[in-house]
Amino acid sequence: MLPLVFSSKLNSDQRDELESLMFFHPEQNQHTSSINASIASYGFPKIIDEGGALRIGIEGLEVQTLYAFVDRGNTQDLAGVLVYTRVHGDTLVLLHMAVRPEFCYSTGYKNELVLARILSQMRAIAKRINGIKKLSILYVDKEIPRALI
Repeated sequence: MLPLVFSSKLNSDQRDELESLMFFHPEQNQHTSSINASIASYGFPKIIDEGGALRIGIEGLEVQTLYAFVDRGNTQDLAGVLVYTRVHGDTLVLLHMAVRPEFCYSTGYKNELVLARILSQMRAIAKRINGIKKLSILYVDKEIPRALI
């Protein structure tokens, strides 16, 4: 299994990778309605550079970014990104998610389950946040509303 490392930090020299993943993903047309629903409800994501580290921001909303990297020893390749926020006091809602095409189930490492592992990491984070009891995920043209964690 690919060794994944998770972080909320991404170096600014990886901006092109992040832009490509978030805004020019070759499979995003398959999820247009979910992406548009998230943007309509929460706002448009943008890349923010803060002191050499990149994060995703949405105007008027406090969001968190989780990055997944494939650990290759001396380097870490960006494999995926999740953008989420807290709502209703007890719920984390996943606003945007993307996995590099070569790590997608449909085209690349089918047995690596990269997206499932990133979502599992988000669930683990949710369990550590005081008061969070549910996750909400916009996915495949429908919302998975407030699943218990």
